[in-house]
Amino acid sequence: MTFWPRSLIARILLLELGAIAVAAILLPVILTSFLHSEADRYQHRTLTDQAQAIAASAARTRPGSMIRLDPDLANAYATPYDGRAYVISDRSRRFLAGSAYSELVPWRDAPLGQTMQAFQAGNFIGVSLPARFGTEPAWIIVTQNEAGPGAILDDVVRGFVARFDPVMVLVLLLVPLINSLLIGRLVLAVRAASRRAETIGPRTLGVRLEEAGLPHEVAPLAHATNELLMRLETSFRQQSEFVANVAHELRTPLAAHRVELEAVDDVALRARLRASTDRLTHVVTQLQDLAALETVADTPFERFDAVELARETAEQLAPQILASGNTIALDVPDSPVTIAANRTLVMLALVNLISNATRHTPAGTSIVMTVAPNGSIEIRDDGPGIAASTPEMSRQRYWRADQQRSDSAGLGLSIVSRIMEVHDGRLEILSRPDAGTRCILYFPCGG
Repeated sequence: MTFWPRSLIARILLLELGAIAVAAILLPVILTSFLHSEADRYQHRTLTDQAQAIAASAARTRPGSMIRLDPDLANAYATPYDGRAYVISDRSRRFLAGSAYSELVPWRDAPLGQTMQAFQAGNFIGVSLPARFGTEPAWIIVTQNEAGPGAILDDVVRGFVARFDPVMVLVLLLVPLINSLLIGRLVLAVRAASRRAETIGPRTLGVRLEEAGLPHEVAPLAHATNELLMRLETSFRQQSEFVANVAHELRTPLAAHRVELEAVDDVALRARLRASTDRLTHVVTQLQDLAALETVADTPFERFDAVELARETAEQLAPQILASGNTIALDVPDSPVTIAANRTLVMLALVNLISNATRHTPAGTSIVMTVAPNGSIEIRDDGPGIAASTPEMSRQRYWRADQQRSDSAGLGLSIVSRIMEVHDGRLEILSRPDAGTRCILYFPCGG
């Protein structure tokens, strides 16, 4: 069992929480680092600029005179606000000049070197700049209280925001990016399940959708679909077994009934009863064919000669056709025509088509079975055609064009159509009143 959840929403939330947790840890560190960096940079630059400005004024001042500073700079040092102060000191750290309240700052802790130096004393930071006070050497000491940065804070904030915003935007962009990658991966799993579902048909009811890897929200649908396929598969099998059992149970009493009919003295009555028995027997036979179709359809295809199968079928049905007063002829090429199909089912289709042509046409009808070089097989007759000119409807199970058809269940063309579906082939029916009927079987693996 893994910690990774199957729920799409849970996965998104988990990743986003992870991103937020990382941001919560990293952002304060980055913020503090940037803030300190910006504060130090702006404070040092500001103090340096002010020290240099004071040094320039001090160089122009004669000993004993007042230093004249720029008004803005003089105003900045007019109050003890945030510890700002400047002092001009000699090498002995003697106070030469300075701003008001300079005695409040630790200027005597400043180093007196040959170059400008930064220093810190408690909460105070400052710079010490060697300069000249008039003609005498001196040091300009400028201080700032870090505990109250004052006006520098605005500069720090602006500088911080300018540097921090791009980083923050990049971090926030990671969240939709991660979501997109995650959702894209899960969508691929759903599409794979959809493609597998498209392959399920009457011959592949045993195929099941892969539930592993699907999001928790989609997995119940895949599971329900698999349960439905299982019920359909069971229903198809039970239906086929039921039809086969019923047909088997009916054949024996019908055979006995036909024998008993011979004892009927009334010739006309005996003929009507015999015709009725023949119709029932034909329907039972087709029911058996229909039940066997679903079972035989699962057997693998084989390659065989369609010409040989046509001859075998014609020889088998010739006595029945001739007894009805019709004729049958073969129109086949001299060389074999190989097709890949289920031989038993193809013969069953031919038997049904020829039986239909025999039973539903008047005596004297010519039936021709043709095998084309491309593997298609045609059954053609010159009878009256399909009633009502509805050849497409005639392949529907239980359809009847009129009340005189002997196969009152109308299963013949339905069985043939189902056989062609098994082969991914096609049954084409061409019929016009008084112009005969043509039934053509097209196989995708012919030739």
